[in-house]
Amino acid sequence: MPVNSFDNYPMSWKPVIDRNSETPLYIALADTLKTDILEGRLTPGTKLPPQRELADYLDIHLSTITRAFKLCEQRGLVCSVVGRGTFISSDAATKGMLTIHEATEKVIEMGAILPNPDIEETVTDYLKEMITEPDFYKLMQYAPVNYDELQIKAAIRWFSYYGLKTSKDNILFSSGSQNAIFTILSALFSPGDKIVTTNVTYPGLKVAANSLGIQVIPLPVFDNTITAESLDYVVKNHDVRGFYLIPDFNNPSGELMNIDTRHEIAEYVNKKKLPLIEDSIYSLFLPKPLPPISSFTPEHGIMIGSVSKILSPGLRLAVIHVPKQYYTEVSNTLYSIVITPPALMMQLFTRIVNLGKFDKIRELRIEEVIERNKLFDEICTGFRSSGDSSCPLRWAFIPDKRGITPSTAEKELLDKGIQIYSAERFVVGNSEIPQAVRISLISEHNLDAYKCGLKELNKYLSDIP
Repeated sequence: MPVNSFDNYPMSWKPVIDRNSETPLYIALADTLKTDILEGRLTPGTKLPPQRELADYLDIHLSTITRAFKLCEQRGLVCSVVGRGTFISSDAATKGMLTIHEATEKVIEMGAILPNPDIEETVTDYLKEMITEPDFYKLMQYAPVNYDELQIKAAIRWFSYYGLKTSKDNILFSSGSQNAIFTILSALFSPGDKIVTTNVTYPGLKVAANSLGIQVIPLPVFDNTITAESLDYVVKNHDVRGFYLIPDFNNPSGELMNIDTRHEIAEYVNKKKLPLIEDSIYSLFLPKPLPPISSFTPEHGIMIGSVSKILSPGLRLAVIHVPKQYYTEVSNTLYSIVITPPALMMQLFTRIVNLGKFDKIRELRIEEVIERNKLFDEICTGFRSSGDSSCPLRWAFIPDKRGITPSTAEKELLDKGIQIYSAERFVVGNSEIPQAVRISLISEHNLDAYKCGLKELNKYLSDIP
């Protein structure tokens, strides 16, 4: 430390680093920042000291601080705001993936989105039938590199439900949408690249991006909606390399993007020639889905059609529509990191879709979600929420009079035996944390327990002084 001591100098962060460690100093500094966040010494939103000031305090070269801050950005721990400085990310202290509750006692599950297994008798019936067939053993081998005609037919039919025309030259399969996201990011982006998404989004995107050293940038919202102006702002100010959007029932806010916005985004993507990852995980809960953004930007729109939420959670399968210019990179990455789906899952999906059995399963799924939404609206009258009658989740707003944070609400509700997810889990970068929690409507399969959970939620979140 230099002669001019910082002992009494007001700094938001005074890291303590083991200088005898063999770990490079910039990595040690980044690791220290992460530890200080997780242990509560630094809180989300805290503005870090200027890099030169921190370098003087630690008596190290400025370039070391710059490398450390860059690494922290790639890890999703901090975000820089032009003209304002570097801040601890709003979600830096939260868990990444959304998992089923770990409580030992009975908990009403309204967190992770888990479709009702009772609807899946058709799936298990087909599986039983396949097991008795003489060549079943072939499905226990590695999946073939090339897809057969029936698999391609099923994939094309699958995308027709979304309103997207595709062909065999655009089709790929992966082991679930999370692996599809990881594959696409690995194939098309490099460490240090930036992609843009909404201010709250699917945590799996953030986990995948952070593991690859890719920074996720939040979109500003103008007039309460995403516009080409929003996209242009981040592209110009952050050198963004691509986009990730969930136009149908954004996770977690449940927002449904209108057709004009889809056209506007596609027009901008076409202009900038940047890849757009369109996650359509909840689209098929809509009886008549709106045209996907990818249908308006065929050269740049990469669409992920997940199977698990609408068909069966056990089918860890996603169908990907990839434009020709990205196909080779994504295909090679998919096989090189071995996250292609098992042959058994591919065959099961192919039969259900090609033989028309999916239509009935989807119909039952849609009916269940509509009924669950009706119950929600009847019981939960004491607080505001967003979400469509066909949406399997609700974004519930915490009344100002409660004076609690979303993470506090998640913890206190779990203590009461109800699992929901707080806004902190979904927020991107240094975006303001919404006073909201996400509620899954289809995870608690026992109807009586679901109603009890809604009543307890209404009681807890009601706007009572």
